[in-house]
Amino acid sequence: MRQPLKARNEILCVLCASAVRSPRQAPRTPPVELKSTMITAIIPIILTVALGFVLECRRSMDVRALASISIYVLLPCLIFHSLLTTEITVGQAFPLIAILLLNTACLWVLGKALGRARHLSRDDESFFLLTTMFMNAGNMGMPVALYAFGDRGLEFAVVGVIIINALMNTLAVYYASRHLGGASQAVRTVFSLPTIYAAAIALIVRAADIPFPEFLLDPLKLIGRSTIPVAQLLLGIQLAKARTRVSLHLAAVVAPNLVRLVLAPALAFTFAALLGFSIQSLAAKITILICAMPTAVNIAVFTTEFGLQPRRVATAVFTSTVASFVTLSVLLLLLG
Repeated sequence: MRQPLKARNEILCVLCASAVRSPRQAPRTPPVELKSTMITAIIPIILTVALGFVLECRRSMDVRALASISIYVLLPCLIFHSLLTTEITVGQAFPLIAILLLNTACLWVLGKALGRARHLSRDDESFFLLTTMFMNAGNMGMPVALYAFGDRGLEFAVVGVIIINALMNTLAVYYASRHLGGASQAVRTVFSLPTIYAAAIALIVRAADIPFPEFLLDPLKLIGRSTIPVAQLLLGIQLAKARTRVSLHLAAVVAPNLVRLVLAPALAFTFAALLGFSIQSLAAKITILICAMPTAVNIAVFTTEFGLQPRRVATAVFTSTVASFVTLSVLLLLLG
């Protein structure tokens, strides 16, 4: 009789111990994972961007040379390799494409409505549209997607970069230059960039099932992956160049920054829910993440080139980028 009683007591002790431990241990795991994801995604970007910032402060860097290398060599290689080797199907990429286009269209409607309601001048309306519609999908979007969601996340981000670049090199160039009366420049710009040809060739090779030499894929992958650190260094350099202009236009960029960093990702959440896309899917997460990116650095380049309030735009780029380190951290916690 003693042996069964002893065994019964041992079972009761185990059950009591597990009941006491389980409620304490269960909630602890998810926050730790979320925090680690946030740290691994944001801290490396902050450090690399800061390195570029300090480099520019100590030595004046040639931004155009670095930008040309990134635009004409590194990014085309990344796009070509990603589209050629990705396992993402059109159906899987559709949520990303649909939400990005809807998000851009909604922000355009908002900007036009605000321009009419507040009787903004054409230049002020262009400033608002440019700083809210176009996000930094390349310099910020791709690194965050890679660090937070791995190679698969980067593949979705590359698709987003192609969409955003196409919109930016048409609509953004138009709104940056329309005060000069030139709209045909947008079309010429689109067809002067190699990214569109890299994407087209990759899709043709893939659709035709043409075998591509493996010994060429490795250098293309290596060169393409260099886009990530170079883009972050370039962002830091450009922020350092714009730092002296920030204090003069802070009040003018508060509204665009709130739209860009808060309203845009909220709209992406809404569109994903309305269209029936699962928020837990990687495509939806990457899309929402891209929509939450700060104002694109290329917008500052375009407005400087065409003389459309370049200092105000540079201030918007600088302040939205700095603020995005906080907003993106919060968003990553929400996305999990």
